[in-house]
Amino acid sequence: MDENIEFRVFGVTHIGQVREHNEDAIGIAADHGYMVVADGMGGHNAGEVASSIAVAEVSRHLNIASAPNHEDSIYSPQTLALRDAVLAANREILAAAEHDASRKGMGTTVVAMRFIGQRLAVAHVGDSRLYRFREGFLDQLTTDHTLVQEWVARKLYTEEEARTAKNKNVITRALGLLSELEVDLLEELVRSGDIYLLCSDGLTGMLNDAEITEILSEQGHDPEAATMRLLTMANDAGGKDNISIIVVCVDEVVAGQDDALDDESLEWFD
Repeated sequence: MDENIEFRVFGVTHIGQVREHNEDAIGIAADHGYMVVADGMGGHNAGEVASSIAVAEVSRHLNIASAPNHEDSIYSPQTLALRDAVLAANREILAAAEHDASRKGMGTTVVAMRFIGQRLAVAHVGDSRLYRFREGFLDQLTTDHTLVQEWVARKLYTEEEARTAKNKNVITRALGLLSELEVDLLEELVRSGDIYLLCSDGLTGMLNDAEITEILSEQGHDPEAATMRLLTMANDAGGKDNISIIVVCVDEVVAGQDDALDDESLEWFD
């Protein structure tokens, strides 16, 4: 575990109340400081295969790969390593589909976060989300790669219209669709007391931000209690999809010389 950040984490993936099998997958490696949620899609259980490959490949890559340092990028080498792990997972999913016709067209979303020193690195593709709960406010750190979200950005839909739209689940970007994949990246400073929520749309399709905020405000200091309460509420609301939830509670951020950032950098990352 990164000695600069002390945190507790708990996660669960659940079939929900309607689906016949669970196509979600999660990965937690507290000793390496990373967490992953993937939401698969595809017939003949192929979505389950795609999400499992994504989590396994991201984990394998982060456990063994060194950070690239040859790129001229605004992102740290460690964040680029997280991106490369997602790209590696995309290649593995495409290869698996090529060797098995029943898995053709399978894909998955992915959202992955990793603590690096005093910072958080995020890689994201699809509509699984990462939220940050800080000082009573809930912020969605990722932007959904969906048709409806594009319409919201173009002001063709309001946020409320997007939530109830019939085509809200049409994904515009996912692993397993194309060999060339754009991965959204994010870096930010972590603060003591921060709570992070990674989840599939099985949660956000059932609960709104106000409901999530209430649970994290009341129980976020206990990741297991918060996770299980969110799961219960999503299932009670209908559980129309598989539900995956990981809650991370940051207890303390310890400053170190290797990660000391000047004021300009603090403003850029925060």
